[in-house]
Amino acid sequence: MNSSIKIICKKNALKNGLFPIYLRVTINRKCKFYSTPYHCNLSEWDENQGEFKSKFRNSLHFNKALRKIKDNAADVLSTLEREYQSYNLILFDKYYSLTENEGISFEELFQKEIVNLRENKQTSYAESMEGSLKTLKSFQKNLKHYTFENIDFQFLTDFENFLRKRGANDGGIGSYMRNIRTIYNKAIKYKVVQEQYYPFKDFKISKFKKQNVKKALSETEFKKIIDFKMEKTPHAINARYAYIFSYYTRGMNFTDISEIKWSDIENNQFSYHRNKTDVLLKIKLPDIPIIKEIFSFYKTYRPHNTPYIFPILKKEKKHYDDLELKKRKDSVRGFYNLQLKLILKICKIEKDITFLYSPSHFCYGRSSKRCKYKCYKTSFRA
Repeated sequence: MNSSIKIICKKNALKNGLFPIYLRVTINRKCKFYSTPYHCNLSEWDENQGEFKSKFRNSLHFNKALRKIKDNAADVLSTLEREYQSYNLILFDKYYSLTENEGISFEELFQKEIVNLRENKQTSYAESMEGSLKTLKSFQKNLKHYTFENIDFQFLTDFENFLRKRGANDGGIGSYMRNIRTIYNKAIKYKVVQEQYYPFKDFKISKFKKQNVKKALSETEFKKIIDFKMEKTPHAINARYAYIFSYYTRGMNFTDISEIKWSDIENNQFSYHRNKTDVLLKIKLPDIPIIKEIFSFYKTYRPHNTPYIFPILKKEKKHYDDLELKKRKDSVRGFYNLQLKLILKICKIEKDITFLYSPSHFCYGRSSKRCKYKCYKTSFRA
């Protein structure tokens, strides 16, 4: 069969300005790319040879690793040619996935997961992972030599102490540990390490859960926000409307609110794929005055020429790169959070509501039953 294997440097730059290295497998003119943990400047890559140039740091070591990746793929092709009269990329992928991560180190799999997250446009999650890996490398200078068997109870305990000395609280430590656990779970799935070495059986992440659980707004408090007179603080109108809209859409988070379009809504109903989980959610808005007020306001107030209901993005999403889009959303979200605090202060509500995640008192799709927080399906329908 017509097949080929090559190590290539893709021309789409990562956030750090470097270019990712991939294994490209071609079978019958169809290609599949497999990410590697490596990246470099274009001037450091030998395209003809498919390897790093000698001026690249540790070129001998990394080229040896790339040759091993290529050899593993070649072995899989040889197996397929020997055992099957014909084969395709699907069959290759099934065999190769078993060998791709063989012998990979803790740091290498961590880096590989970050590359995958970047490719899947999961920018925030990728940045969280990058932050965790950077801190781990500060904690353990020889991390690149660590296998998964080295990531044991003692390692995690020492890392926790390291973080506490740097001023990290339980919430921050829990985030680091969850990222490590994600990588370890993948390693077990990929057969890189045996399950018997899993350190989180003894090292419990649950101990890092925050004790100060946020309290939901009461019906009376939420009604104060509905009845709030915007003359007191007109610049907070967008934050107030976005929060109320989120409330009546079962906790729609900020990034999804920023991308909801006029064309998505028909007869107060719409569906959307949640950015964070890609889960399809179906929403039916209540036919009440405040919803009509929000739509009426934004049909007139159009500061940006976009198809979106809320004036969060200045241009269409496709015209932003990933980093620009995140910065824009984070900037507006930060401003809206300040305005929400101001509204709460004026309303004399001693609680905290923000767009950091989703407001904590929504029923999240259980609207057919009486939500313990008394969501709009039972309490606020006019």
